[in-house]
Amino acid sequence: MVTLLQLNRHLDDNHKNLEDVKQDEVKDWFKMQMIKAKKFQPLAVLNQKLKGLDVFESNDAPPSPGLPPTPSANLSRVPEPRKPDTDEEVIRAHWQRHGQNDICSEPSCGKRITSTNGNVNCRKCGKLFCEEHTMYQMKLSRSAQHEPVRGIWCFERNHTKYFSDLRIETVNKTFLEVSRLEKRLTKLTQLLANPPPEQSGAGSGLLWPLSPIRNPRKQLEQSVVTWEDDASVLRCPFCYQEFSNYTFRRHHCRLCGRVVCGDPQTSCSSEVALTVARASNNATEKTAEEIGVDVRMCKDCKHTIFSKAEFAAEITHKPPDLRAYENLVQFERGIRLLLPKFQRLLGTLQ
Repeated sequence: MVTLLQLNRHLDDNHKNLEDVKQDEVKDWFKMQMIKAKKFQPLAVLNQKLKGLDVFESNDAPPSPGLPPTPSANLSRVPEPRKPDTDEEVIRAHWQRHGQNDICSEPSCGKRITSTNGNVNCRKCGKLFCEEHTMYQMKLSRSAQHEPVRGIWCFERNHTKYFSDLRIETVNKTFLEVSRLEKRLTKLTQLLANPPPEQSGAGSGLLWPLSPIRNPRKQLEQSVVTWEDDASVLRCPFCYQEFSNYTFRRHHCRLCGRVVCGDPQTSCSSEVALTVARASNNATEKTAEEIGVDVRMCKDCKHTIFSKAEFAAEITHKPPDLRAYENLVQFERGIRLLLPKFQRLLGTLQ
């Protein structure tokens, strides 16, 4: 049986130089054959014979005037299960067979192919690749050759849902981490700005008690988060410098409790100056007293808390060259507005 594709190629190759009259005859004949096919054959049968090319309209559409309804049109409305045609799929004879010690065919990869990292045949060359190197798709013909117009998608994989789920998980994790550190910072600053009565009165006398007492501020800071033991950490987790008892001391992050160094060159930890409003006993007082509080943070916690605010400030900040350009644009706009009046006055003087 001659397919529609073969018929079109025959017409293009052998009848493209016909006279206009003969071309019209061929076109009329072809239209008549299409009308007969629509009239007497169901849509499912035509699509199967034409190898899936949806050339004809559905019989569910309203019939054109002048063509009486036929019994075949009513029968075609019943959906028939369409069997997959083997010719529509890309051939697999050139596929590499799976073995026990297969590795990814990508030269820069070389991973061993297992069920965890993927075991996928390329639909074009047939070689085995891991899942990371089979993220692309292209249209192939049934003989596994590149056919961008009439080809079918050889290996369609949609990674949008995977990446969106991964992004949502990362964003939620970051949001929870920021919220947790912000709550700790708020609690710590409020305790330092408004210490409890027993802590605020400690050490106010001239004589210290004989029993050993801890630093009141240290007690407040350790009540927010548990500090890491000094003896268990020998090096800074960021710069990997070795601690000592006197020359290179240990410091604790007040938000996560990790032991870090205070080297100003590496900035593994630094004291951040914050302004906190002190609680006022007088309810009628409108302006609350503000005091400064220094809180030591490691660079990870500092970046987590202040990165969003720093990014917003960086966006709103305008460099000097941009401000100069905006001033020049305003001057140009003003000159253009005054130019018609200047030309009228100049014409009057002339």
